[in-house]
Amino acid sequence: MNKVTKPSALQVLGKNIKNIRLLRGFSQESLACELQKSVNFVSLIERGESGLSINSIVDICKVLEVDANTIFDGIIPKVELETDDFINQSLSMFNNNDKAMILELINYIINSKK
Repeated sequence: MNKVTKPSALQVLGKNIKNIRLLRGFSQESLACELQKSVNFVSLIERGESGLSINSIVDICKVLEVDANTIFDGIIPKVELETDDFINQSLSMFNNNDKAMILELINYIINSKK
């Protein structure tokens, strides 16, 4: 019988950081440069093989322009959000190009109701 193992908190955190990094269009190299860290540091974090200091978490959030709740998604249970709150918090994950697309979609929906 194969036992399915649950990812560790570090693995989930690393996966979240990697996904956000990719959404933001950063390579590991460019993120490492912005953080003034090595590419190996970013790689270890993304693979869940190294922990992070509070200062590193803050720096990553600043560079990726995301709140800490987003990188801890799946680790710390969150309170169910109302739809409006969910949409507002989700917007913090997107870069300006993504936000422009969302704005176009909103305008399309509004105009279709007229």
